[in-house]
This record gives sequence, structure tokens and C-alpha cells, in this order.
Amino acid sequence: MSTINFAAREINCKIVYYGPGMSGKTTNLKYVFSTIPGHLRGEMVSLATEDERTLFFDFLPLDLGSVQGFKTRFHLYTVPGQVFYNASRKLILRGVDGIIFVADSAPNRLRANAESMRNLRENLVEHGINLKEVPLILQINKRDLPDALPTSMIRAVLDPKGELPMFEASAHEGGGVFECLKMVSKLVLERLSQPK
Repeated sequence: MSTINFAAREINCKIVYYGPGMSGKTTNLKYVFSTIPGHLRGEMVSLATEDERTLFFDFLPLDLGSVQGFKTRFHLYTVPGQVFYNASRKLILRGVDGIIFVADSAPNRLRANAESMRNLRENLVEHGINLKEVPLILQINKRDLPDALPTSMIRAVLDPKGELPMFEASAHEGGGVFECLKMVSKLVLERLSQPK
């Protein structure tokens, strides 16, 4: 859940990039970081162990407006892609306000996408978070691959009811990256603006 800093008149929101290993979560974050002007973002922090890495940074988007006179600051996180780092994934999901699920378009990654989505749903349940209550965007990444699976096939596995906003992306080129971030940010702010 978002936190309020009354002294700075800021609402802090947490957005997590979730998905299988090597799907492009880190590439998304690095692209966003490199594109946002330095005076609007904090430092990128990498928490790395021998085998896993989590990246995060915060930024203040001026074009998204304010909520009841408060500026909004977004904190962007990636989770480790490998399933055996599930404890880290759960920890990073704590207090999440919005999620971008980064799916890999490579033909041999369909099962990894499905396992990661199942894992996300299980971890949200463990935190007592209803999936219907947290904005979730489906980013189908690596659309530039010559043998990329059709988006309809990936969506049928990850979102069979077609309920999630979906974007095609090529994170290493930046295509679709900000569209996903703007959509999830907009949905997070809409939730914050609703009367409790």
C-alpha cells in the first residue's frame, strides 16, 4: 500500500516488475531509469547476492498530476526471475500498489511465463492481496524476436479471460516500456483517488 510523507507532501507508490527469468524486467527498469531526467529520479540501487539481483529506484513523474494536493513518487522494483528465489519475490511484493508482468515472447518460454504468473497469484494470496484490487498490466516483451509467439497464444495462457490491459514491447529498444508504466501508474492513482 502507498505511504504518505506529509512533510514532503508526497504519496509514495510501489510498482513491481514481475515475470520469469530473462524476460526483460531489468531491461525495462534500466530503460526507464536512463530516460527520466536526473533531477526527477533517485539512484538506481542493485541488491545483489551471488545468484540473484533486485533493482529499484524512485522517480517523481510531473506529468501524472497530484492526488489531493500531494505529489506522487513511484518506486520501481524488479523481482528475481528464478522460482527458487521465491522468498525474495514475496518480500518485494509486500506493500505493492501496481504490477507489470513481463512475459517473454520466445517459443520456449511459454511454460516459464505460466509458472511465473501462477507464482505471482500465489504470492499475492499469501499477502492477503486480492488480484482484482491491485492494478496488473500484462507486458508481452521481446516482440522483435523473429520467432515470437503470437500475443493471442501468450494471452490465452496468462490471461484467458482477457481482463488485463496488455501491451506489446521490446524493452531493449524501449518500445512499449513507458506505455505500460503510464497505464499502471494511472490505474494506481485512480485507486488512490477513490474515496475509502
